[in-house]
Amino acid sequence: MKRTVLIVITLLMCSANSLFAQKQIHILSVNDMHATIEKMPRLAWVVDSLRKIDPELIVLAAGDNRTGNPYNDRNAEVSRPMTELMNAVGFTASAIGNHEFDGGVSGFRTQINRSNFPYLCANISIPDSMRTHVYPYKFFIANGVKVGILGGIQVNSHGIPDCHPNKVGSISFREVDEVIPDYQWMRQQCDVLLLLSHDGYEADSITATKYPFFDVIVGGHTHTKIDGGKMVNGVMITQAKNKLNYATLTTMTVLDGKVSSKSARLLDLSSSKNIKTDVKDLLDTFYDNPILSEVLTQVKSPITSTEELGNMEMDALIAEIGADIAVQNGGGVRFSSFSPGPFTLANLLSLDPFANDAIIFEMTGKEIADFIMNDYDMDEKQTPYVGGIKYVMKVDKATKHPKSIKITMLNGTKFSEKATYKMVANSYATSISTSEKRDSGTNLQAACSDFVEAWLRKQPSIDYSGSSRATIIYE
Repeated sequence: MKRTVLIVITLLMCSANSLFAQKQIHILSVNDMHATIEKMPRLAWVVDSLRKIDPELIVLAAGDNRTGNPYNDRNAEVSRPMTELMNAVGFTASAIGNHEFDGGVSGFRTQINRSNFPYLCANISIPDSMRTHVYPYKFFIANGVKVGILGGIQVNSHGIPDCHPNKVGSISFREVDEVIPDYQWMRQQCDVLLLLSHDGYEADSITATKYPFFDVIVGGHTHTKIDGGKMVNGVMITQAKNKLNYATLTTMTVLDGKVSSKSARLLDLSSSKNIKTDVKDLLDTFYDNPILSEVLTQVKSPITSTEELGNMEMDALIAEIGADIAVQNGGGVRFSSFSPGPFTLANLLSLDPFANDAIIFEMTGKEIADFIMNDYDMDEKQTPYVGGIKYVMKVDKATKHPKSIKITMLNGTKFSEKATYKMVANSYATSISTSEKRDSGTNLQAACSDFVEAWLRKQPSIDYSGSSRATIIYE
């Protein structure tokens, strides 16, 4: 990593020496950091190294800064560690990601107002009474170049970002594509126009095709690794995977008020040992939480998939709640592997960081089958994980919509579409569900992770290696 950054710095120095009437700006961007606070001292070192060459380096985040590390998510002031670390790094601006709402409106407002940099989003409407400082756009001057940055966030079929509907309160949203024409005037007011987007690579590509007046789209949401920049209709799109594995360094040369050249390169942050010590000292203060280090159980064999972890969680819910069947939306399982050894409370809260309540239903087999297929549809075609049953679901290869599902009980009894079962699911999966059900569900007023924690504490060890209950067949 040190060699990579030094090579980049050398290239920047050489290019700077060759400029005369031309002006050049540099942008370092990351996305979907998901509270990877342990890597922030490393990012700070990279930013400082680049700012020694270009003091006016622009540093951007394309949203989903929070959610993923319990030392951040379960801090007394939720997400304060990530905010203070971003302040220490010196971000210029950030997009709003769907996970910025995981702390509800109050948490959203507190962290945005604590930030030393603006959050940008043009397709959000926040009541004035919330006193939340979000801007649709901002102009910045770097090396004599006027840079306009417009922000945007993904909106799903429910009309909100991918988060629990209860978390956004009275905040409303429009599609990014709907609002961009309202800001086309920015093109005439700046030398460089950039869209800071948390809308996903596919959506960004459509935006570039429809609105080629952007110079660059700095993207996030889909965790796409773009090696450098991808050109779409003359617009360069960047995205740097997630969790600070990479950052993108974009260089633009401006001549007579127009971008004459642009390039991007991906910097590998994953193996660096270089850190900024004062940021590391700040990080250490947030890790002073012995409760999260408590061991719950031991993992006997390597866990190698999200399904194995999802199956474990569902078995725990069934055992603790006394349900027949449990269903977990695939997007709720947040890591995919675990080595043999101690499994701590911090590990559990990294696996399930959302604190979604457990909801219990009385459902017919037909309603459960429809719920699982609907969950697949509504949760971005991610595989639902289950307890008490296994299933084979056939999905249309072209439309990606489920066509049929065959369910079998794990205990050997016959699954019947007419029989009634007690089913438990988390409140997020329930909130996005549009399938018909006679029972509206009973909230158990406790997070699913609380039940899983209680169950894990009773297990001397767990072994879910090779556990498989969900089969998706595309035809």
